[in-house]
Amino acid sequence: MQLKPSDMNIESILGFYPTMMIPNFQRDYSWDKTYYKRFLDDIIDALYIDPTKKRPIIPTEYFIGTMVFSGSEKTDETIDVVDGQQRLTVITIMLSALSYKFEEIGSQKIASATFSYVKRENNYGELVPRIQTKTSHPFFLAYVQSLGAHADVQPSTDEEMNIKRTYDFFNKELDESHLRERDHFKELDISYEDLLLGIRDQILKMRVISIVTEDKGVAYKVFEILNAKGKQLASVDLIKNSVLEPFHNDEKGMDERLYTQWESLKNILRKRDPEIGFVTFYRHYWFSKYNKCPTTRLYDKFKSKFLKGPEKQKKDKLIAFVTDLCKEAEVYMKIAHPLLEDFNNRKEYNWAVQSLNNVERTFGVTQPRIAFMALMDVKSRNLIGNKSFKRAIQFIENFIFIYSALLKKQANIYEARFSTFAIKLRKSTSKNETERIINDHLFAAFEDKIPTEEAFISSFIALKYSKSPRPTNMLTKYVLNKLSISFTNGRDHFWDDATIEHIINENPDNEHTLLIGNLICLEKSLNEEADNRRFDEKLAIYRNSKYDEVIKLCDEYSQFDSEIIEKRSVALGEYYYRTIIKPALLP
Repeated sequence: MQLKPSDMNIESILGFYPTMMIPNFQRDYSWDKTYYKRFLDDIIDALYIDPTKKRPIIPTEYFIGTMVFSGSEKTDETIDVVDGQQRLTVITIMLSALSYKFEEIGSQKIASATFSYVKRENNYGELVPRIQTKTSHPFFLAYVQSLGAHADVQPSTDEEMNIKRTYDFFNKELDESHLRERDHFKELDISYEDLLLGIRDQILKMRVISIVTEDKGVAYKVFEILNAKGKQLASVDLIKNSVLEPFHNDEKGMDERLYTQWESLKNILRKRDPEIGFVTFYRHYWFSKYNKCPTTRLYDKFKSKFLKGPEKQKKDKLIAFVTDLCKEAEVYMKIAHPLLEDFNNRKEYNWAVQSLNNVERTFGVTQPRIAFMALMDVKSRNLIGNKSFKRAIQFIENFIFIYSALLKKQANIYEARFSTFAIKLRKSTSKNETERIINDHLFAAFEDKIPTEEAFISSFIALKYSKSPRPTNMLTKYVLNKLSISFTNGRDHFWDDATIEHIINENPDNEHTLLIGNLICLEKSLNEEADNRRFDEKLAIYRNSKYDEVIKLCDEYSQFDSEIIEKRSVALGEYYYRTIIKPALLP
């Protein structure tokens, strides 16, 4: 390997290297407050205090790791930052904030000297940034690489908002009042300027092992080795790096096109829900399409699949991979936050929107997305009939309800099973094959985990609902809605106007009134009319309901008490298991 490692400090790297470019395939600046606060704390803790010296704050050698660069520091106008962009970004932000503080207290020469590590003069006397980044340009230039006068610049991306938060944090923490509150500086009788100088000099004296190579391939091999044991996020970052790096400075602009596609993935996923994370999506995508593996092996699996073969073939595969990711991201977003418009506003798919929403929001489980993505795939290719599609979706919904939501069993058993099912399903070439795969690798695969009726009823009768916030409220409401529509032939989705009615009025001092045996779905208008009336008065109001379950209640009960509530709770559990669960899970 043609490597040139050097033991250097930040002052040397910022002072003598050419402009450092952070390529667009590198990870966005992503340090959160935990990291940049710790970085500042470490810098201050590294300072040595000697009150006998004219300048009592003395910087020490503080090692912050390895940085890797691609290019020639002697002949190139710019060199690429291969590894170290997070640290260089936060160091630049800190030096900019320090420059501003020096300027605020009238130390203009020191402000200019400090800011020279943020921007330098070129041969034409123009100020050019020491570090250039494409992903946050021009915000980074305006907010960080300009002295003051950045209040009107507004961030427009997550990365830019994070940059602003970091700068604002340093700007606040470097205030004189904040610095003098630190234990390190409490007993020091020195000027504010000297406090700032101590911190600045400690930053510039921090040491790194700088590795520079003109061979770009070598640089990224080193980067891969250094990051091989990184956190979960690093796997996706390494994949992004490996996808875009072969197209770096591509004559046809393919690097920009792929970068734009990759960045659009975040916007696609967050179109309806900003909480949908890219890392989770990628895991589910890979498990649904290729194979289930530990998260730490995702990058290795990606390399085996896409980074082998002749260069042109590899590039073609990478282009197709990114295109497929974008397509699957659209599907994933619709699974995680479904709307009827995803099914061309066809009302016969109300059940699908409801089922997907139940899994996501009522049960709070994400692993089924692996299977749902594959089901959407065969549906888009017309390889599954509507009846089979509905049966498969509702099987998953009912299984998750009974296994995880109701009986509180661990979800770790079904991720691998969903992955096996999804991968096989995506390979289907006919409706008959799809049907066989659903029977063998979905229905049969989960049969051993379906709880007995006795276990089901034991948890079912513990369900409670209150008008006040209660942990079981959402699940109980789901169960009551499922019960309500099950009594109406042909209805496959919840009523729009259903509310929860306590048959005997809710009493905080009587837990029986909260039990599922004392609950029923009722139209909102009738619920308001029934209000807190006696049971015999409510019956006349209930008779006006269009819900078959309510009419059945009126026909069966002329009185209602705690004993009846207990018996009805068990009866509803038996009915739910035999009428809803068994047909869906044990056909």
